[in-house]
Order: sequence, then C-alpha cells, then structure tokens
Amino acid sequence: MPMRDSEAALVASIVAGDPDGLAEAYDRYAGPLYKYCRSMLVDPGDAADAVQDTFVLAASRLAGLRDPERLRAWLYAVARNEALRMQRARRTTSVLDEPPDVVDESADVGGDAERAELRALLAGAVEGLNPAEREAVELQLQQGLDAAEVAAVLGVSRNHAHALLSRARGQLAACLGVLLVGRTGRDECEELAAMLAGWDGRLTAALRKRVNRHIGHCPTCAARRSFELRPAMLLGLSPAAALAAAAADSLRLEAGPPAELKAHTLALAAGHSPAALAHQAAVLGRAGAFGRYGFPEPVHPAAAAPLRHAGGKGAIRSSRRLQAAVAAGVVAAAAVAAIAFALTGNTGQAKLADVKPPGTGPAAQASAQATVPAAS
Repeated sequence: MPMRDSEAALVASIVAGDPDGLAEAYDRYAGPLYKYCRSMLVDPGDAADAVQDTFVLAASRLAGLRDPERLRAWLYAVARNEALRMQRARRTTSVLDEPPDVVDESADVGGDAERAELRALLAGAVEGLNPAEREAVELQLQQGLDAAEVAAVLGVSRNHAHALLSRARGQLAACLGVLLVGRTGRDECEELAAMLAGWDGRLTAALRKRVNRHIGHCPTCAARRSFELRPAMLLGLSPAAALAAAAADSLRLEAGPPAELKAHTLALAAGHSPAALAHQAAVLGRAGAFGRYGFPEPVHPAAAAPLRHAGGKGAIRSSRRLQAAVAAGVVAAAAVAAIAFALTGNTGQAKLADVKPPGTGPAAQASAQATVPAAS
C-alpha cells in the first residue's frame, strides 16, 4: 500500500477510535518526531513529553484534518508547537547556558572516522545558520520532509517555504565553506588570521557573514574554499550530497524515545481513567486554535531560545524524570495522581517511577499556570 494511501487509512482508523491505528501511527512516527523534538529541546524528558502530547492531540483532533494524506506533516506541526511551548516555559534558561552535549563516539556504528568527521562538520556548519534557516534544514535535510510538508509545519505558503529552503541550503553550503577555510586557511591569509584571532572554532551567523564576505573578495581564501569543498575531500560527494549523507547518519545515530513511552502514551491518548481524561483536557486546553484545513496555528519561536542542532549526539545526557502526565482537576475531583517515568544514568534506558503528583516539572508548571484557570 502506498504511503499516501496508508496515511489516509491510518487517519480514518484513529478518528474511528481504533487503538491499533494510534499504535501503528506511533510505531511509524514516534522515533523521527522524538529526534525532531530533541533538535529543539535540551532535555530528553521534554522531548518525550512533546511526542506523548502530540499523539494525545492526534487521538482528539485528527478528525479536523481536511487532507488525511498529510498525516506526517500534521504530526510534525503539532510536535513543533508542543516543543516551542516547552521552550517558552524554560525561556529563563537559554540553551547556550546549558553544558554541552557529550558525544559518544562509541555509538558510531562501523567506527568510520571519516563519516564521523563529516557529521561533525555538518553540526558545526548548522551553528552558522539563523534560527529560521536552521529549522528549515532540520525539517528537510534531517527529517526528510518535502517543501509542501515544511510549509504546512511552519504555517507558511509553499512559495515562502521554497524560498526559505533555498536560502537555507545556500547558507548551509556557505557555512561549510567558511568553517573549512577558517580551520585550514589562516596560515595563507593574514587578513583571515586577524579576523579569526582567538576564534574557538565555533561558527555563528555573524561570523559566517563576515568571513564569507572576505572569501568573496580574497583570491587566496576563495581558492582554499574550492580546494576544501572538492568531492575528493567530502567522501567523494558534492558538498550538497555530503551534507545530506551526514544528516542521514546523524539522524540514524540519534537516540530514540524510551521504550516505555509507547504504552504510556497510548494509555493517556485513548484512556478513560480520571488521570487520562484530565491530561487530555489539559493538553487540548493549551493546544490553541486549528485552522480550516485542520493544521494547528503555528507557535512562534521565542527569540531568546535558539534551536539546538542535535545531529551526531550519541547518548542521552544526565537523568531527569520523564513527565508522563499533567493533570488538572476534573469535574468533582480535587486532584488526580498520574504515573511518571524516570530516565536514569546516561544509557537512555527508562524505568517506571514512583507515583508523583502531576505537573511537577518546571515546564509543566509554567504551562499549567498559563493554561489552567485557577479554582474558584
């Protein structure tokens, strides 16, 4: 069955309340969605929460999707909104203030040092993009969405998405050239050496623009860029193909969601217990409006919370309780306890946690304060 037909059938199954349909959608999309949310969020627990609530909304709001063949784009649009809300809830802690991720090179399947270096180059080049370009690259190059899907996820026209993607790909290629020239060409150009004095090797959008302008009028640095970007230096690939290969490798090696998340997500999304109903109400209450074609109105990124590129990260970082349910009171109920999960160690393995009061994490608390009315 073609993917498009199977997506329509999947939507029909979910709208009909068939738990097998929701489970099949989870199996197909939860892994990529989790990796996408990890590209936006520092904490793996937050990424798991975003995926969980994406499927909670799918169980309740997919009936409004005008074109069921756009299920994948719809799920990414919902997941993006959920992740951006968590970014806002944590806006007082910038991604840049967090300790850097530890790359586990042992996770490099096959131990191919050249491919690992190419992934590192991609991650470094992405840092030189502005947030909008970075998100476009993440959605198309890393997640494999086409231009129409990117437009739907971002809530923009197809022409706008095409223009954004074209600019992002061009800037990414420029970033790659700047990064390679900056690392290898300083001994050949005094002006470049002065420009990069004290450089820590990380690329920013401002530095990209400055160095790229210099390369444009410096024959020495332009020749160095051509040399570094030749296919022989990029695993025999063109720069565009090399970046695509690195992105595919990075996505493959990125840690997936905890195994226990599936059962709990499905129980919350389709359950009828007081805890499940309360969580569904809380998620629906903060989801915002959905447009006439059934897609959610996009949440705009907070200016103080730039996206973090997650490519090539081999291990989930330090432990944090994985919030599994956020519940306000239901009719005639003063409070509802919910099941939570815990992530322990750096192995990415999850286990059941003690029963905790819902909404105890900082993101959940901030979200609840913003969306749940005070008791009268």
